[in-house]
Amino acid sequence: MGQNNMISETYEVHKSEELGRYLIAARDLSPGDVVLTELPLVFGPKAMFDPEASMPCVGCYKPVFTDVGERCSSCGWPVCSGHCPGLKDPRHHGVECAILSARPECVLDNMAEYYRHDALLPLRCVLLQHTEPDKWKNLLELQSHMECRTPGTEIFDEANEFIVEYLMNSFINKLDNSIKNKYLKEISEDLLHVMCGIIDTNALEIRLPDGAELNALYSTTCLMEHSCIPNTKHLFKISTKDSNNFYRITVKAVIPIAKGNHIATMYSHALWGTQARRQHLKETKYFSCKCQRCSDPTELGTYLSAMKCFGDDKGPCDGIHLPEDPLDEETEWACSKCPIKVNNSQINMLISQMGEEVENVQMLGGSVNMLENILCRLSTFLHPNHYHLYSIKHSLVQLYGRQASYMSEEILDKKIKMCKDLICITKTLDPGNARLSLYSAVLHHELHSALLVKSQKAKSDGTIKTVEEIKPFLEEAKGSLDIALLTLRDDVEETSGKKLFKVIEESKKDFEKFCKEKNINV
Repeated sequence: MGQNNMISETYEVHKSEELGRYLIAARDLSPGDVVLTELPLVFGPKAMFDPEASMPCVGCYKPVFTDVGERCSSCGWPVCSGHCPGLKDPRHHGVECAILSARPECVLDNMAEYYRHDALLPLRCVLLQHTEPDKWKNLLELQSHMECRTPGTEIFDEANEFIVEYLMNSFINKLDNSIKNKYLKEISEDLLHVMCGIIDTNALEIRLPDGAELNALYSTTCLMEHSCIPNTKHLFKISTKDSNNFYRITVKAVIPIAKGNHIATMYSHALWGTQARRQHLKETKYFSCKCQRCSDPTELGTYLSAMKCFGDDKGPCDGIHLPEDPLDEETEWACSKCPIKVNNSQINMLISQMGEEVENVQMLGGSVNMLENILCRLSTFLHPNHYHLYSIKHSLVQLYGRQASYMSEEILDKKIKMCKDLICITKTLDPGNARLSLYSAVLHHELHSALLVKSQKAKSDGTIKTVEEIKPFLEEAKGSLDIALLTLRDDVEETSGKKLFKVIEESKKDFEKFCKEKNINV
């Protein structure tokens, strides 16, 4: 096994050649048990979606309008107010301001080029050597994968142009020696590249209620290895009322973890197929995943990446194509019922093209007609559980039953079946709601909606005569609501989770009111 470096009540840190440092359970852990909690070593803002229109305040990260916002009186960077507490706080802007003041101009044109917020976190990293030497030491122990980030690679060249040269030429090289010696005893282009590597490899994204996003580094949390079936979920404390706990992370077990088993998180999207997940992980985290899900051609029996038979001159059979070896990038996809095989590059090309089509439809607002058309077209090629079809169906179930033209018995039955099919896939891929809690909650909420409308219509049109006949629908609807709320119990701190939780709570009140008015006890 490896060398044991650190022990806590819930986890141990081990080390191996293949994984580096990683965490295992020090005792049996049950769902809901806290594995660890810690404050970040350092954090910093990400650039806004439209940096020419708004930018994050460097003190508190609230979006500020670039054309009318105030500026820091020392360095000229956009702020929400000259009185923002974060401007003096060394964890936020308090120390970096001395470096950014080397170029104190205040500009209004090409602001996204002039104020590169993505460069602030690497700067804050190197400033730890002055502000928090112990954190600086911990930071340097994190993996940077510089062996993969050599000059000429896209990731190196981007970091060099947009972060390293920007910081060195715009600020650091302009500093007085007294300032540089005080704050940056050790500084070089190579060191800034290492910081970029550490951030890209280890940073976690924090979404704030006002829409801004941060990247943060955690010394122990980042040791959790990746698995496409994660057994933990992490939550951030994002309330600004307790300044001593800014962005504290808490990692909880979501499924039972036996003593000695690895503690894992997920660094990719749970609803991507194996090829997409493994490619993303290889490009961003520099490793090839070989977890149970990636190793299984069926992805735990969900067939999330499966294709229908391509056939030959005589046409396709009713089999499905699956990769013979999903861990081999050159694998062939064999049909389950006939000899036809398709090479992996052809599959990837088709899936990529279909993905662009789905994305375009979703970006255009995805009306029922548009979604049904693309669902019908792609269903010719894809297994019904394919992740592109999952995306389309997840959108459709939120539209069916919401308008009079989509409330027929046939549509409601279709919606109920879609919800149940998607819930089954979601539960299989993420049994502990580590990554897909919002998806799951939406599906259970929509299932409740369809069951309720179906029972209301059946009662009103006389299809069902007695209360006892509609009671099973209502009991299932109530169960779905309860599951939806339970699924979101750890997500109410985040804006999207809190908003969805309130919507479902209102639905539950309406449901209880309906049952009370009809004198139905469920």
